[in-house]
Amino acid sequence: MKVKLNSSDLLLGMYISELDRPWIESPFLFQGFTINSPDELEQVIQCCSYVYVDTEKTPFELHTKLLKLENNNKKKSFTETTTFNINEDDEVVQANIKQQLAKAKKIRDKTRAYIDQALEDVRLGASVDTKAAKTIVSALVDNIVTNRDASMWLTQLKKRDEYTAIHSVNVCILSISFGRSLGLSKQELNVLGLGALLHDLGKMKTPLEVLNKPGKLTDEEFKIMRSHPGQGYELLKNDKNIPSESLDIVLAHHERLNGKGYPDGRDADVIPYFTRIVTITDVYDAVTSDRVYHDGMTPHDALKNMYKWMPGNYDQELMEAFIKTIGIYPIGSIVEFKTGHIGMVAKINEDKKLKPVIMLLLNRDKEPYPKRKMINLGNQIWEEKSDALQINRIVEAKEYNIDVNAILEEESKLPE
Repeated sequence: MKVKLNSSDLLLGMYISELDRPWIESPFLFQGFTINSPDELEQVIQCCSYVYVDTEKTPFELHTKLLKLENNNKKKSFTETTTFNINEDDEVVQANIKQQLAKAKKIRDKTRAYIDQALEDVRLGASVDTKAAKTIVSALVDNIVTNRDASMWLTQLKKRDEYTAIHSVNVCILSISFGRSLGLSKQELNVLGLGALLHDLGKMKTPLEVLNKPGKLTDEEFKIMRSHPGQGYELLKNDKNIPSESLDIVLAHHERLNGKGYPDGRDADVIPYFTRIVTITDVYDAVTSDRVYHDGMTPHDALKNMYKWMPGNYDQELMEAFIKTIGIYPIGSIVEFKTGHIGMVAKINEDKKLKPVIMLLLNRDKEPYPKRKMINLGNQIWEEKSDALQINRIVEAKEYNIDVNAILEEESKLPE
């Protein structure tokens, strides 16, 4: 008779007849063995989440303990059989990320509050406080320069019915992050971020029935929609707090290199560098967001599609640089391990982009962990066990009913 046990429940003297993986993928020489020493016991714990113990080859005095452990595991539906043994380094990484996330969340919330007020001011015909915008962007720049990943992770906080405000915040964060990777100075990042934050102010002059229409726009409605860059430009053109490069972002973020964009049909020769940057981040956030008329793509699919759309639309050098900035496994992506576990990418290891930091969400049985933990795949201890920790694919959050917003809200709160 075989009994399935968590590896952490094993005792000396138990006979292991089957692992949670093929024997050839384990460090053990024989297919079936008795645990005779603490070192062997620790090796099993490090290698396997669960094993099968043969009761006939295990000493009789351990049978009562075996059956009790088996019954306990059945009651827990084996939730614990799929828990990784988190090492101290990963615990430090997790604590640091939570602190960075909490700090970035405070700044993001202030940015969101500002843009909500700015959009409302435009809607009511009041002037926009652009001095406050510059202060907000400066704080974002300072944080992103030292803490990019946490801010990027928070761009996954999205709500379908609050698109315009959240989109403005996200495009600002994405643009500053992208500009940082391009080597822009802090001063340049502030100019870039200001234009990105204010780029959609003109939408508040667009009737809501057009802005939020779930179906295809008529020619007349599309003409109205295409007027929002010009409307935003008119609101800000005489404001001495807005640099000309920021103002051009507001006016020209829908222009395309082939001259088929709007509002002026500019071609590649007259679209400035900063505007080209925001053109890319604007589209990326738009296609990865749930809108009234479509569900958002995964970050991975968005990058693949944007690369296909690139000719005539986006600067090739910038598009390729943006893909490198976002990474193979974009922050916020939901990934599935070959073991079946599900996690969310929390941080990119710049020197090991295929091995990011992952927050574990679901075990191999697709059950939520009682307490989420992070593992740094770039850590040597996990590289040595890469057979158990290889990412298999990127999945959609809705495939497993994962509420990304709720998770980020919870993880960005520090213990009181």
